[in-house]
Amino acid sequence: MKNDELKFFAAQLGAQIPTLDLHGFYPSDALDKLDIFIYQCIEKNADSARIIYGGGTGKLREIVLAKLKEYKVVTKFQEEGGSVVVLF
Repeated sequence: MKNDELKFFAAQLGAQIPTLDLHGFYPSDALDKLDIFIYQCIEKNADSARIIYGGGTGKLREIVLAKLKEYKVVTKFQEEGGSVVVLF
């Protein structure tokens, strides 16, 4: 199993990784929170994190995934029903 696969697997098993819950935030506020969260993860040398956007209309999901593609520090990400696990 590759290192990235092991990180995703550990996150699926419930490993303690930094988590950001964006339920109830407006999209613009969610993006501000996401920027800060990604910065904090990098400052703490985290190798993975979870971002929860929930179900709903799918708008938060859409903007979060689009924004993750813009971060140069994000190497991969994988969706998991209402959330996404991010690798740095």
